[in-house]
This record gives sequence, C-alpha cells and structure tokens, in this order.
Amino acid sequence: MSGPHTPTTSSMSVVVCTTPNESTLGEWDNLVCSNPLADVAQLSAWTRIRGLVGYGAMYILVVHGKRLVGGAQIMVRRIPGIGTLGYVPYGPVVSHATEDPDSVHDMIASALAQLSRRRFRMLAVQPPEGAERASEALLAHGFRDSDADVAPAASLRVDLRFDEDHLRRALSKRLRTWTNAWEERGVIVRRGNEQDLPTLAELLAETAEHQGFTPFDIEYLRAMYRELAPAGHLVVFVGEVRGRPVAMTVFTACGTVLKVRLLGLDRSDEGRRLNVPAAVYWNAMKWAKASGYHWFDLGGVLPASVPALLSGGKGDLDALSGPDRYKTRFGGRVFRYPPPVELIPNPIVRAGYDMARQTAAGRHLVAWAKRRCRAGNRVRPRSIGRTVRRGIARGASQ
Repeated sequence: MSGPHTPTTSSMSVVVCTTPNESTLGEWDNLVCSNPLADVAQLSAWTRIRGLVGYGAMYILVVHGKRLVGGAQIMVRRIPGIGTLGYVPYGPVVSHATEDPDSVHDMIASALAQLSRRRFRMLAVQPPEGAERASEALLAHGFRDSDADVAPAASLRVDLRFDEDHLRRALSKRLRTWTNAWEERGVIVRRGNEQDLPTLAELLAETAEHQGFTPFDIEYLRAMYRELAPAGHLVVFVGEVRGRPVAMTVFTACGTVLKVRLLGLDRSDEGRRLNVPAAVYWNAMKWAKASGYHWFDLGGVLPASVPALLSGGKGDLDALSGPDRYKTRFGGRVFRYPPPVELIPNPIVRAGYDMARQTAAGRHLVAWAKRRCRAGNRVRPRSIGRTVRRGIARGASQ
C-alpha cells in the first residue's frame, strides 16, 4: 500500500492518498462489499463514473499491520467562485472483523478533519446505515450536524427474507391485484442489457422534463454500466407493453441491498394506465430475493416525509409528496441513516454559508452549489428552486 503514513499506534496507521495502486483499490472494494449494508458510492468504480462530471477522489485508509480495516472514499470537486468541496457518501466503512472498531472510527475522523482543514472549503459526510459511531467520532473532531443533503438521509426498505406470499400481502391492495393482471394485459418485465441504454436515456429524459431535473446523458449511463454491471453491482429491468419499452429502472447492488437508482418512464397513457413501473419494481423484488439479497431499497425519501412515514397514519401518508407516497405502496419500512455531518474550517466562510441560508438569494446559491456537486451539470439560477424541490429525493447521483 503506497502513500504517506501518519503513525498512530504500534499496529495501526493511516494512509491519505489520491491514487491508490490497483492492489489497494481491490482490497478497498473487497472491504466495501463485505459490509452487508454498503453502497456502491464507496466502490472505486464510482470515482471513475463521477469523473465524467468533473469529480476527483481522495482516500483515507486505516491499515492494521498489512490488513486494511477501514477508510473513506471522498468525492472531490472544485466549484468556480466557491472553492474545493468534498463529500463522503455512505462512508466511512469499517471492517466488521476488526477488534477495535472505535479506534478505527476515531482515526478516520481525525484524518478527515485534518484533511478538510488543509484542502476543503467544506467537507460533508453521510455515514452508512449502522455507523452512528462514525457520526459521533466526527462530531468529536470538530464536525457539526449538517443539512447539506450529500445523500438521502432516510429511505424505505423492503425485507426480502420473507417468502413471496408475504411480500405480496405487504403491497397495497391495488398492487396486489395488478400482480395477477400484468401478464394478461400484455405487460412483460425482463432484464435489460447494454443495448437498452439508448432507450433508457430517452425515458430518463422524458421523466426529467416532466419532473424538472437534469438527466444523465448516454455516455454517463454507459460508464455506469461498464463500471458496475460486470461485477454484478448494476442491473437494469425493462417493462414492456406488447414489446414496447415504457418503463426502465436502474438498480445498484452492494452487500445485501438492491437499491433503486434511476427510473425512466414513457408518460403516455398506456404506460401509466397499466402501472408498468410497479411491475418493474415487483419483478425486481422477486429477482433480488431469488438472488440472495436481503433488502430492496426504494431509493431515498425527503427528510420532511420521515415523520409521516414513522407515524404510519393514512392521513399523514396521503399528504406525502408524490414520489414518497408511491414508494409506500410496496410495503417497505422507513429507516434513517446516522446523522450527516460537515466541517467548514474557515470561520468566515462558515459564517457566510450560515447567513446565506437565511435569505432567498442565498438559499438559491446554496441549492445551485448542491446541484453542481450532485450531478456535475450546469443549472441556470432561475431553475434552481424547482430542480431541488423535485429532484432531491431521487438519490440517483450519490
């Protein structure tokens, strides 16, 4: 493993680097995949995908002897007029086999804080599920609670360890009826492949136009497929009506979780009337269960939706935003990731950031910066508010 080492104990050390060698990256990817609730956003392949929209990467790696026991993959982007920003989506990652996970978390947190003070205007971290200790360690090293939304902080997840009859009973009444009707109505769901990506790009563009967000182009989709699909970290399902694709969903797979990443829909009456997107989800759930996955993640919900989802009251659920209300029909339960945190080292920048969020113009500027960080695409200021309101829950780019 190459890179400058900062001695910590006689048996553990920290590596900070931008270009780990191939062997180290392989070891890192194995560590991520060994975590049953991991996300592809911490795989090294994700850095190559995000590199298409202007991102670089840095790594904090903790080594015990010759064994990698934890670390964080940081996505790095320079925003003109603002400076260099970093974010850690669903990290740090710590080996379940390590004998002293608390020390590993503390070492990662210390290294992230030191790196942030040297390199970043702002560093935001959304720890993965079950890593509350990571948030605690980061707060102890100078980070603060964050609402930067570097990744969805809550989601709905279906437990696939139940049998198929149980999963069907957990669906909404309407969807239970559809599971017995799709095939006779000409709806077929199949696994997609690379040849389907141009159609996916068209469907995503149609969905983006309707909902007001910026879609990824065909080259980005091809990069996702090329980097993730060969190792089984990406699957595509296509919903067709009499042979015509009308709905496609990209799922990412890591650990024991299959997660909704991108959804494209032909908004013609036929696709919506036959509820084809739901057919895609249902078939993907059955495939994931048969493939040994434990969880079907519906891909993030708005923070404002969490109280209603936790209460479970019909009136509360009916008041949810359209995408979040739709996700409740699949029988999942809400869960929250550990609290996200951020570090803005410069007190003047920190004060300016806090003040900006108190004005409409400042909030628009912050939203614009968030959008640039999430998607890497230029968003015109007049469309910022609409883009953030409609696009924040999709979680596609994390």
